[in-house]
Amino acid sequence: MAVVFTDRDKCKGCYACIRRCPVRSIKVTEGRAEVIKERCIACGTCVTVCSQKAKQVQNDTGAVWRLLEGYPSVIAILDPSFPAAFPDVPPAKLVGALKKLGFSEVMEAAFGAELISREYNRLIGEDRGKPILATHCPVVVAYVEKYYQLLDQLAPIVSPMIAMGRVIKGHYDPKAKVVFIGPCIARKAEIQDEKVSGVIDVALTYAELKDMLAAKGIEPHREAESPFSGPRPSLARMFAISGGPIQVAGLSQDTWKSDILVVEGRGRISEAVRGILHGDIKPKFVDIRLCPGSIGGPAMDTDLSVLRCREIVIDYALKEADAAQTERDLAQYATIDLSRHFTNRYIALPSPSEEEIKEILAEIGKTKPEDELNCGACGYASCQEMAVALYQGLAETEMCWHYLVEKLEATQADLIQAEKLTSLGQMAAAIAHEVNNPLAGVLVYTRLLSRKLAGDAFSSEEAQGYLTKMEAEIGRSSRIIRNLLDFARQSQPMLRLLDINQVLEQSLSLVSHQAELQNIKVITELSPSLPRVTADFDQLQQVFTNLILNAIQAMPEGGELTLRTTLTTDGRPAEGKRDWVRVDIQDTGCGIPKEDLNKLFTPFFTTKEKGKGVGLGLAVAHGIIGRHKGRIEVESEVGRGTTFSVYLEVHGGQKDQDPSR
Repeated sequence: MAVVFTDRDKCKGCYACIRRCPVRSIKVTEGRAEVIKERCIACGTCVTVCSQKAKQVQNDTGAVWRLLEGYPSVIAILDPSFPAAFPDVPPAKLVGALKKLGFSEVMEAAFGAELISREYNRLIGEDRGKPILATHCPVVVAYVEKYYQLLDQLAPIVSPMIAMGRVIKGHYDPKAKVVFIGPCIARKAEIQDEKVSGVIDVALTYAELKDMLAAKGIEPHREAESPFSGPRPSLARMFAISGGPIQVAGLSQDTWKSDILVVEGRGRISEAVRGILHGDIKPKFVDIRLCPGSIGGPAMDTDLSVLRCREIVIDYALKEADAAQTERDLAQYATIDLSRHFTNRYIALPSPSEEEIKEILAEIGKTKPEDELNCGACGYASCQEMAVALYQGLAETEMCWHYLVEKLEATQADLIQAEKLTSLGQMAAAIAHEVNNPLAGVLVYTRLLSRKLAGDAFSSEEAQGYLTKMEAEIGRSSRIIRNLLDFARQSQPMLRLLDINQVLEQSLSLVSHQAELQNIKVITELSPSLPRVTADFDQLQQVFTNLILNAIQAMPEGGELTLRTTLTTDGRPAEGKRDWVRVDIQDTGCGIPKEDLNKLFTPFFTTKEKGKGVGLGLAVAHGIIGRHKGRIEVESEVGRGTTFSVYLEVHGGQKDQDPSR
């Protein structure tokens, strides 16, 4: 039973939860990572690593409020880690705060640990001939039930929480409602397990308890002291620390003996369980849990280090130990049933064949062994492992970083070409007019030449003059068409040293006639001593052409278009260390509203009339300049005009050195 839920709107698709999930219970759909309820073992790892808080723990404070309001006897039991969760609050004051909140009594779950420790000792003494896995960690129980056929090797013993619940409802106060409070998210799932349900009504995390105290304005350190109720634990209070269960049970953990094995951590759990399954390791007993004791639980809600938490718990356990009283209580509750059974929840996912894995890898551009980089950026240890996850529906192709980069580069190239075609469409009318003039001149000279030939009334010198003029007009048309074709063609980026003034002048030549048609005066203020920049000529020409076209379209009634180039440093007049070539494209047009300035470079956002643009030009320009490690800035005032400034870093700080030489 999953105890986390996903806020899809908050998920950013970082896949950190996939990289950390010990059982790959995260499914990705449309770039969003969601917990698969059936596969989840409720370890809480995905919650702790989610920086966006898209993965959240099931909140049960409402259920506890209803219990406190509706029942006279509601008993709180605290996990053995509680002294470290409230390091500045004396235990007796914490009990007083809980009673003020509405709990009738407060007990320590560590007494349940005292009970099960003796059961573990008895079980190990039976020597079953195969390793026994401890079952006080609900994550381990769920892990084995769902992923490994080892149910017969799980110790048939309940957890300390369930043991304490059975103490209360089976003997102490059968009518009481019981609320467990601790750092383990998986306890929320455990109390719903049909094999142990019915003795714990709600499981709260420390964070939820603190929220409830804050809601009532209760400050634990200011409350009156009150004693714990119920049976008293002794050294089982150290069940919360690493190796605690072994010490409490009085078992040896000598490093040269292999009968007792302590396993903690998600990586070691899978390694140990696989080793036991395959017979590679053969201890008598394995104290196995996800966290380094409950003090390392995902909902511990403290800034203290694990070492400091350990110290606090040990100090409390030694200070409060009363072995004689604990023995009397153990005798009183010796008849409590601590046994349990398990459910086979084995999940069999389909496994692809070698051929199917090859086909999947080919889909993400991995056709050769050297293409499989195994970088781990997708959250999986290898490309092969990710291919299996893709086959099983747990991953998406976009999770492969290298595939995604290639796809984005292809998409970016398509956008650049689409924007070029849009610009060509906007220039079509002006270009047609500009090409028509020289062609009309050629037609006139052709007719004159024809008439002269018919009348045999002209000299060879006159005919040569006509032909020279015709050649000039045709050459002019050819240059216009050639510039257009150069602008429109789709080519691979090629970085080389460029003179920005030359790029700007050629860009202007494509649209200058359109400026003339709209009665726009073009002013050029190009610095003659600019250093060169390393860039792609075609892409920069596309940027400048787009910006000039935008400026022209912003002045339908005429105006002034100023093209200016200067040398600046870090965007300011030459001072400092980094030199930039700055290109200003300034118009005296309608201007852009202030609220729209931050949206200008967003794809498909446009301030133009319908049919005058698709909103890709500035987005593409921004991308091109960004890839050139430059930037675009804009200043505008409605009714006064707009200035776009493009900054490109000077090549190596040297004005004229060509790296190809």
